[in-house]
Amino acid sequence: MDDVMDERLPDQEMWVKAIVARQNEARWKVTDGNNTFEIHVEQDVLDRLEQENLKITRGNIFRIRYYIRQSVKDYALSSQYVVTEILEVKKRMKQIEMPLAIQ
Repeated sequence: MDDVMDERLPDQEMWVKAIVARQNEARWKVTDGNNTFEIHVEQDVLDRLEQENLKITRGNIFRIRYYIRQSVKDYALSSQYVVTEILEVKKRMKQIEMPLAIQ
């Protein structure tokens, strides 16, 4: 007998740091400082990023609103983090080149 469950857990917020984030792709790899995991970014969030000309790149830290979709099938548990909104972005600092003066 198949044991099937698909449930959306309540919305939550957290800060994450981008490890791999491509603007037009819905799957990003992030870290919360302790764990590395994938998030799925909803299409309307990607569209808003494009409209606002906001780029999420490696090293950016951002606060997200998300929910977890959990599924169980044949006693295998899986969880997917689904981003419904990007609330705040902290761009990584860029290192500037200093001219070297050799004397």
